Amino acid sequence: MATDLLALLHRDHEDLDKGLTALLEPDLSIPQLRTILDGVRLGLAAHAEAEDIVFHSTLSRCSAGRVLALVVEEAAQAHAIQEVALAALVCAPLRSVAWFDNAQWMRELLREHSRYEEDHVVAAIRELAPEVYPELAGKFATERLRQLSMLAPSAPVYIPQLAREQLLRAG
Repeated sequence: MATDLLALLHRDHEDLDKGLTALLEPDLSIPQLRTILDGVRLGLAAHAEAEDIVFHSTLSRCSAGRVLALVVEEAAQAHAIQEVALAALVCAPLRSVAWFDNAQWMRELLREHSRYEEDHVVAAIRELAPEVYPELAGKFATERLRQLSMLAPSAPVYIPQLAREQLLRAG
């Protein structure tokens, strides 16, 4: 049986939520923080780009494209806000109050977006574009993988600063 678009979106949202929840753990090592933050950044970018490409191609192929565009655009705006939250998180000093506040804010944004997208966007596409819905899971999965292949991990800005602080405390 083929995987449904809703299942793929839900899995992405869950993976991102797990990463953001993990960032709230106070005792993570620097390599763990780097890995988790990169996973969140890469996952968010690949997810948002794949959605944008697949959803917008759907709009051009269905008769109710203008109506569906309103629902899809709201999801795209949520991704833009999540990018702002991610930038705020990456720029905050690790383990500072701002770091934890920004991680929590981003997690809340993601959870709101997940509910909206899973409850409204997918339902609207199923209803307004039933002829293209069955093929969207494959297109989304392929596009997400393509997006991931073009992205590269990067270290958060304050990782070296935290490493120096830990060395000074240990020494």
